[in-house]
Amino acid sequence: MRVFFPPFVAFVAFGLIVVLHSFIYPMHLGDMGKGNLHAFMACFYYCWPLYLITALLTQWVIVLSVWDAAKEWRILGKDAVVTVCGFVCACFATGIAYVIWDRHTGYWHLAWLAFIMLMIQLTYWIMNIFVLILFDEGKIKMPHIVEKVVE
Repeated sequence: MRVFFPPFVAFVAFGLIVVLHSFIYPMHLGDMGKGNLHAFMACFYYCWPLYLITALLTQWVIVLSVWDAAKEWRILGKDAVVTVCGFVCACFATGIAYVIWDRHTGYWHLAWLAFIMLMIQLTYWIMNIFVLILFDEGKIKMPHIVEKVVE
């Protein structure tokens, strides 16, 4: 449940935004790769199963391992994890933005692409961590785990 539900919540939120946007501005395969927000939405619209599989694997292999270990850490360790996660997101956002960037559009366009991709990634991680916190605090119950009663 902790593997599936946090990415699912984020994908439903992003999916609703993309579907509502597609009612106003229809999406086509040719819209991808243009380097604007509509192109990112079109890419999500057509490639969401691949993105969801990637998110589930990342959640299962990396996130839950770090999350369970970080429960025992002091605040400095948790801050370091958040900082490293933000830095990794910034590196990936900059790298992907550079790959899809056209040189004739200028460096400000590259900066905008990197910024918008970073904001999308950080929004995803904020939603993911929020749902994990709800699991840890017991706000979301997992039915297959029986709580121990201390007498």
